[in-house]
Amino acid sequence: MPSDKLRDANRWAYAVQHNQQLDTPLDIGPVGLRLNLNRVSDDNYWRDFPRTMTSLTSRLLASEGVVSWARGSWAFTAGAYRWQTLQDVNAPILAPFNRLPSLTARFAETDQTLAGSRGWDWSLRTEATRFASDRVQTANNLDGTRLLAIGAISRTWATPAWYVTPRLQLHATQYQTQVAMADGRRTASRTLPTFSVDSGMFFERDTRVLGRDLIQTLEPRAFYAYTPFKNQSLLPNYDAAAFDFNLATIYTENPYGGQDRIADAHVLTLGATSRLIDPNSGVELAKFGVAQRLRLSDQNVVLPGAQPVAERLSDILVGARLNWTPQWSFETNVQFNPKNRESARTTLSVRHTPGDYRVISTAYR
Repeated sequence: MPSDKLRDANRWAYAVQHNQQLDTPLDIGPVGLRLNLNRVSDDNYWRDFPRTMTSLTSRLLASEGVVSWARGSWAFTAGAYRWQTLQDVNAPILAPFNRLPSLTARFAETDQTLAGSRGWDWSLRTEATRFASDRVQTANNLDGTRLLAIGAISRTWATPAWYVTPRLQLHATQYQTQVAMADGRRTASRTLPTFSVDSGMFFERDTRVLGRDLIQTLEPRAFYAYTPFKNQSLLPNYDAAAFDFNLATIYTENPYGGQDRIADAHVLTLGATSRLIDPNSGVELAKFGVAQRLRLSDQNVVLPGAQPVAERLSDILVGARLNWTPQWSFETNVQFNPKNRESARTTLSVRHTPGDYRVISTAYR
């Protein structure tokens, strides 16, 4: 749109998506190519063109080009990832760090022989990433390079009635920053082990509910994780962020996603799930779950600006999902604070499918 009178400027936008499998002359299998490019002319585009493609009317536009290859236990990825943030002129730049480039290699083996016993899983992931942004460079906001290696080994002992999975992980990271960090260094490293044990049991019985013969299960679960403390407050934070607190993430070793903050952990999570299953079709008609985390020591590694966590008991998570008929689905989740005796978060959702290609849903939070 040349010479737009509203903004007295030329306006434009483009969105490109491309996926392709590239044949290679060598006998290594195909190579994948993915392009997802989104760009607009100015920070007011999302306001002035709200009916354009949704990929162009958000305020955070991603552009990426990725080449990938996988064969057997190996996988390689090379990509460039850039963001455009649409915001007011006087606002601070809050865009995520661009990754220019990011190279990743992964190796994973499952159910392998180790020390004379099968059933061992092990993996190794290495990554080299150059982080750059449009932000002002400070000691707390650093462009730089991160080298990463994560090795993990685990084994599952299981029967139809129980399972136990111990897992050991070693996380090593090396940083080199463009300007000095707060302590004057431009290089830093961190190596941390994490040990965890996931375990559970399965009980079931025949029951009858509302005239239907069903199988009811009871599945208690215990998850323990330990990571020693190591001060990481001076390290750059390129991609670490807190996970949403829910019935899935409560059973993880690290409460943060990304690689720049590995929380010290000495925690035990206890929970239980019960299901109602149709014995003829195997369909899960109802599911009920509850879980709570017990912190055995303070958590001192936190995200920038946050305070150490000293609460020994987490909020209680309660969830339920009901699919009594194929047309109707009900789900609710409650995060209850036992100390204050109040709900910290409640979600309710209903989904109705009256026929093929038709869905009506509503949710309350």
